Amino acid sequence: MKIDYREARKEVSIVEVLLDLGYKYDKSKGGVSPNFVLRDEHGKEIDRVIVKNPKNLENQGYWRRDGGKGDLIDFIRENLAAFPVTGRNDVDTLNRVLARYMGKEEKESFNLDDYLDKAGIHEAKEFDASRYDRLDTAERIDHVMTFFEQRGLSREAAMVFAPFIELVRKKADEDSTSPKAIYNLGFPYHIPGSAEIVGYEIRGYKGFKGKAEGTNSTSGLWMTEPESTHGKEAAPLPHQIQRVFFFESAFDAMAFWQLNHDRIDFTGCILASTGGSFSDQQITETMNFFHKAQAIDCFDNDLQGRLYGCRMVCLLEYKAKNLEFSINGEMVHFQLGDKQFDIASDLVDVETFRAMTGIYGNRVLQEKSPEPSKDWNEALKMGII
Repeated sequence: MKIDYREARKEVSIVEVLLDLGYKYDKSKGGVSPNFVLRDEHGKEIDRVIVKNPKNLENQGYWRRDGGKGDLIDFIRENLAAFPVTGRNDVDTLNRVLARYMGKEEKESFNLDDYLDKAGIHEAKEFDASRYDRLDTAERIDHVMTFFEQRGLSREAAMVFAPFIELVRKKADEDSTSPKAIYNLGFPYHIPGSAEIVGYEIRGYKGFKGKAEGTNSTSGLWMTEPESTHGKEAAPLPHQIQRVFFFESAFDAMAFWQLNHDRIDFTGCILASTGGSFSDQQITETMNFFHKAQAIDCFDNDLQGRLYGCRMVCLLEYKAKNLEFSINGEMVHFQLGDKQFDIASDLVDVETFRAMTGIYGNRVLQEKSPEPSKDWNEALKMGII
């Protein structure tokens, strides 16, 4: 039996396949890029899959934090042994699985739209700042400190970064007179070179974190220039910036400044947060705009953060977007073009990656938080420097 894969992608959802394989929707991670989790009989997480474009079958895909990604065909191919279907070979088995889902063999019907709607999974709205009540933080430092104190951040840091932070909350519904929520910290996202706000990284009470709906995390990120020589109201010109420090969160960036501003001259420096895992464009578009600057890898000190540094080296020094990696127990398998190699998980870092690939450039440097801290904010709270 031969199946047209293009037609299969138009008819079959990865969501339906995940549910059939026993994955459960994790509502705590939001409904725009839904997370589906597979657990063992004791409730331990075995696998987590994030679905892209859940309501757009032709452009639907998936990814995992360990680097795995692909489309419907890739996902079924990865999980052939989990289906109650056999064939003459892997290709024949794949086609038989697809045939079941496409109705070419008898199968219980599945209404994707009904499931997605009931679960609260929906397409992202375009970001619109007018949906938020917004307050300037410069005159509300005491309010800001209620968040900062939990993180060990000083009043001095609050004053320095206030021009780059807002207090935000969703506006009340038109038929309601009460606000939807208290004010949280909103870290405005910008595309390099543009003054337009394209989203918010949001941090709130009791560790709440998220992003405003529709936030452009593909090209936008939070950028600050804490020691500007031209005034904080004026955007820096590209040639004025010598270094861009990249972090996974705004709190890490501010903690880094607090711990190091006596040691490092931050004149001509940008501190930027990608809000977690980064897109290729966040890095490449930022560094193309600040074309004379070096990129400083300040991502977390865990395995994922060290892998982010390897990705950055490929993007900025090798000009390659095709680095793939997978975590297999205590080893990480890398593939870069035709080159394949393995590095022990606890040895993965930029320098080992350079030695294995031969990529030796000067565009990427590192400022990792000191061990045993996971990130710069943890280093601040632990009093490590």
